[in-house]
Amino acid sequence: MYHVVFKGFENVSFEFSPVAFTLFGKEIYWYGVIITVGIILSALYAFLRAKKLGIRIDDMYDYAIFIIIFGVLGARAMYVLTNLSDYKTFLDVISIWKGGLAIYGGIIAGVLVVIIVSKVKNIKILRVLDAIAPAVMIGQALGRWGNYFNQEAFGCNTTLPWGMKSWVVPGSGSSLEGTVEYLEKYVRDNSEEIQKLGMKIDSEGFVHPTFLYECLWNVIGFIIINVFFKKRKFDGQMFLMYITWYGLGRAFIEMLRTDSLFIPGTYIRISMVIGFLCFAGGLTAMIILGIRAKKDPEKVKEGAYYGKSIAKNEPVVKKSRRLNKDGEAENTKPEDADEDQSEEETEEQAEEEQEEASAEEETQPEAEEPETAEEIMAEAEEAEPAKTEAEELTEEKKDGDDN
Repeated sequence: MYHVVFKGFENVSFEFSPVAFTLFGKEIYWYGVIITVGIILSALYAFLRAKKLGIRIDDMYDYAIFIIIFGVLGARAMYVLTNLSDYKTFLDVISIWKGGLAIYGGIIAGVLVVIIVSKVKNIKILRVLDAIAPAVMIGQALGRWGNYFNQEAFGCNTTLPWGMKSWVVPGSGSSLEGTVEYLEKYVRDNSEEIQKLGMKIDSEGFVHPTFLYECLWNVIGFIIINVFFKKRKFDGQMFLMYITWYGLGRAFIEMLRTDSLFIPGTYIRISMVIGFLCFAGGLTAMIILGIRAKKDPEKVKEGAYYGKSIAKNEPVVKKSRRLNKDGEAENTKPEDADEDQSEEETEEQAEEEQEEASAEEETQPEAEEPETAEEIMAEAEEAEPAKTEAEELTEEKKDGDDN
């Protein structure tokens, strides 16, 4: 059981256990519950975005299964590799329920999974990453509250009103550590590291709730990305915005933490270095792809699938054989493409129908222009038969008698 207080609200305290409930004699921690909820919400959001980007939901199920499995393995592997001295047996390595995940390891593994699965399914990699990247921010924002229930991922001392302090309620068990217990042990075992980093730590003091900082940073980033999603200019834009935004925030937040992972043999924080690299690389890539997108602004509207694959919900405009008043072929309303019909077949059919429409237009007889009144009178005079000489003499005689 933890007892938690905040500097600006010392009269208000919180007590809670990191264990949510017990199932078949096994303790289920809040950390695991929150992570699971985050995964489910992230998947639902990714499915929604994928559908709007022309990616089949069936394919997204495959992505979700592989990303969850290998994402967790990647996060665990990175944490273990940077703390090899703490793991003596294989059981220690796989004891993920005891904590120990590195988010960047999960992100790297997830991106590799997307690349491999997309290659197999002939789907545009950057299009898939655009659907998934903002969803990851949901999982990260919620997951940091799992750190709160475990009283981990906090920073060095602070005098800010939201500074946090926690300790273990007597009789709750020796395996738990609040900020007080953790910092006492940290100061005792890492005096050289603290000196190298230029940190001053008071185990009884209040600390930065860095888990809260990262949660809020992800929430703000998620909102910004969703605002820009409708104005997406090129494939990969949302993914690059995510790694740029998250990398920048994580790099600075990491500088405050007391439980950072370091590059072996150094006091350089791994997450800080990766964060700045993500920010610089993501920003550069966005500028380059943004310039290219201006030259071909319609490319982002193309289908998500390469080759003969086509999404069910991608509209395809078919050419009509009807001709408009100007003699040109009219287009019908967009129709949903048949699942079994390929893009190539659709394009060939459209070309054939256009050629047939042009041929019909050429074979139609040209309508003659209406004649004017003068032309009609002239034709009538020409058509009138000429009078004979006898008829003319008869008419002259008749005129004489009348006189």
